[in-house]
Amino acid sequence: MDNTTAAPPPTPSAQPNSQLASSAAAADALSRLLHRLPPTLSLPTRRSNPAATSFPLISLSDPNLQDLLFSASSQLGYFQLTNHNIPSQLATSAELESVSLFDLPKDKKESHFPKNWPLGFEGDEYGNGESFLLDAECSTVSTELVLASLPQLTRALEKVGLEVIELLSKGAAFENPLAEDPTRKCSLLWLHGALDGNDGLSGGSYPYIVGLQYQIRCQKYSLLSDSGWVTVLPQVDSIMVTVGDIAQENIC
Repeated sequence: MDNTTAAPPPTPSAQPNSQLASSAAAADALSRLLHRLPPTLSLPTRRSNPAATSFPLISLSDPNLQDLLFSASSQLGYFQLTNHNIPSQLATSAELESVSLFDLPKDKKESHFPKNWPLGFEGDEYGNGESFLLDAECSTVSTELVLASLPQLTRALEKVGLEVIELLSKGAAFENPLAEDPTRKCSLLWLHGALDGNDGLSGGSYPYIVGLQYQIRCQKYSLLSDSGWVTVLPQVDSIMVTVGDIAQENIC
């Protein structure tokens, strides 16, 4: 239910930097790693079996963490993390706050979270369910709402996401564009009230570097690859990570 996505800076390939890898192998690895397209995941066409349910489970304390993350990202485009130090109680509390938002009357949803692209409330106009897209602090124009767990969970997931980006940058042998200037990143929280029977995972059409979702309960998800659908079943209390598309231009 809870997704955080990061609005990307310009791609590293667009930055003049003498430390960027120049070999063909590094360039190919970078391409495999970064070029994914929303709204649903666009996984690499190199998958030999698109119906496979392989879902790497990686511990953040693993001594081979960098290699494992890079391998899973370049080959599959997704993986799950354990030993992330985010307590399950926080995720459960954040979910309860999310439910309280969806229980609000529609007029209050729209007035408390006015549409200011990409942020705000999105009604169920196309039969896909309602959604909220919030900033990292879960800001609202209302003084009636008090959200504590949602922004705390968002910041915790952001910390994990930044660590993943740093490790993937090292694995691809290019300089992390966020290392020296953290203001170039933007973390967003996406809350979606899916309709019954809809197990697909979509972060909308907003480009992102990595998407993270805390798995509160056992639930299957369908990820769309170039060759078909892949069904995955993340472990409870793990964080499902998907590698998104890096925008080729600045997004205001």
